[in-house]
Amino acid sequence: MAICLISFNASASSLPPITKFDYLSLGKKVTYLEDKTANLTLANVRQADSAGKFIIGTQDILNFGNSKSAFWIKIKYIPSKYVQNYFTVDVPNIENIDLYWFNSLGDKKTFYTGCFLKGTDGVQITNNFVFNLPIQDVSQENTIYLRVKTANILMVPLKLSAVDKTMQGRIYKDSIEFIYIGILIALLLFNLFLFFSVRDITYLYYTLYVFTLSAYMLLYIRGYSYLFGEDFRILVNHYPHVFLSLSVFSSLGFCMKFLTLRKLLPNFVTLYYIVGSAGLILLIVSLSGFKSTGSQIAQYLTITVALLVWISGIVAYKRGHKPAKYYILAWSFIWVTVAIVTLTLANVLDSTEFTMQLVPIGSTLELLLLSFALGDRYKTIIQKEQSVRDENLMLVRTQNQRLEENVMVRTLQLSKTIKELESSNAIKNKLFSIIAHDLRSPLNSLISILSLNDMEALTIDELRLMLKENKQNIETIYNTLNNLLYWAKDQMTEVRTEPKTIDLNKLLAELMLIYQPLLEKKEIECKVTQITNCFAYADINQIRLVLRNMIDNAIKFTPRGSKITINLQYLADKALLEIANPVADASKINAAELLGLNVTEGTYGTENEKGVGLGLQLCKEYIETNKGTFEINLQNDLVIVSFKIPKG
Repeated sequence: MAICLISFNASASSLPPITKFDYLSLGKKVTYLEDKTANLTLANVRQADSAGKFIIGTQDILNFGNSKSAFWIKIKYIPSKYVQNYFTVDVPNIENIDLYWFNSLGDKKTFYTGCFLKGTDGVQITNNFVFNLPIQDVSQENTIYLRVKTANILMVPLKLSAVDKTMQGRIYKDSIEFIYIGILIALLLFNLFLFFSVRDITYLYYTLYVFTLSAYMLLYIRGYSYLFGEDFRILVNHYPHVFLSLSVFSSLGFCMKFLTLRKLLPNFVTLYYIVGSAGLILLIVSLSGFKSTGSQIAQYLTITVALLVWISGIVAYKRGHKPAKYYILAWSFIWVTVAIVTLTLANVLDSTEFTMQLVPIGSTLELLLLSFALGDRYKTIIQKEQSVRDENLMLVRTQNQRLEENVMVRTLQLSKTIKELESSNAIKNKLFSIIAHDLRSPLNSLISILSLNDMEALTIDELRLMLKENKQNIETIYNTLNNLLYWAKDQMTEVRTEPKTIDLNKLLAELMLIYQPLLEKKEIECKVTQITNCFAYADINQIRLVLRNMIDNAIKFTPRGSKITINLQYLADKALLEIANPVADASKINAAELLGLNVTEGTYGTENEKGVGLGLQLCKEYIETNKGTFEINLQNDLVIVSFKIPKG
């Protein structure tokens, strides 16, 4: 930013001497002269004063801009007798300050000081320059000629005060400064602690920015470098913009990390590097001792950095980076500060005590709001992490639930498999028992008969009688062998069905001829109700096995002298065959258990006819294989066993 010193057109005039010694700025109560060559002597200046070339100040704080000229300031005052008065140049960074004091009696005193010099008698150098004015034993007019020159922006707040007012003014001013100094120290320590706690480099950049900017404001602008010794104060004033250039680097680094610039705004990265290069130029110029040039670069660079980071914050916020709202507000404060200071330096606005404090106050507010932005960012990160943790927890819970469900399903499957294995093992044991006892005993009986016949120990009538008595055993053996063979075949290979059109009437008639002797022996009446041409579409061998088992069971469990009913008919697209027979105790029969897979124990008929326990299972399996349904129902004391298969 170019600083233009406006031309001074005020007419020469004299001012009355100062008689009120408050700790207030005297800019409007003094006159001044610009020495463009910076070579005028005190004698030359007094001649110019006599010629009326001095100009009356128009602002509370004299603002001479960034000029190579020297300026002479004239102050007239009338002190009280025997009172110590102080004359204060209330800035810390003017390089050359020469004070010439006169009174009407011809007494005079000279002081030479500046920010490059150490303290001398009569001058206190702290964060300003305080001159101990001579104590008067008479009340008379005194005159001060003050020569100031610097290679920087020259703003000269002047104050003339008695000792009590000086102390009051210092307390008020220091109170304000101590407030923002305390805030800066708190921000520095707090965010440094956060960096070591969370290891987020954004906090490190912010901490460096707080440190370097605070150092520039407090050590140079506000002049507190004197606290570290006069040599350090002089060093800081020789290279004043080193800390500013370092603050540029740290602020750009902070903004890049805070806004996730490489990811969110990659086009801005190049601009950040360009501005960072300008900061490097400022560092080199400042270290080289070109204070005036560095001051001009610093003004341009301050405006550029504030504009760049402010615009990038707005763009980032529009692209969804919500923590940037405090960030934008923080840099908005800097913009307001820069605007006011710029207008003040251009003499558009008056220089006051407020504008002198504006830079450190505005910077402190900026840093405070940036700290809020970091806090908001950290809260957003925590919320996102919490959301991710909640999602992961939900996934874990869901996965655990799925695992539990899978374990439950697998457990049920395993239990079912165990039961099937137990059933299979029981069936195997049962088969061995059947083969060992149920089949061997009738065969042994038959072998004995044949052996007796071979020995001619039996007559023809005795042989016929014994064969007739063993015929039921032979039929039972035959049916048992059929069931066993079919069951074994099903266990070893997949059940295969070869359906074709079969005549159920014919198949039923064949089987009734086989079972007629058993019916007569138990004196059982069998009534068959059927329709002509009753055809079905199924595997004939499997249906024959089903019918044999159904008829065999009906005869076995029907009490002697009772009646069996067989019904054969069509139902829609199905052929229905059902056999109904009475039983001795229907209440003890469980139809579901009879069709269960675990039925492996054979049962005895009304006259101790022995079964294997596989018949009903085979019936159900073969009927379903032929796309039919197999059922067992109870009606009072009747057991009705039926199947439905597709019509032929």
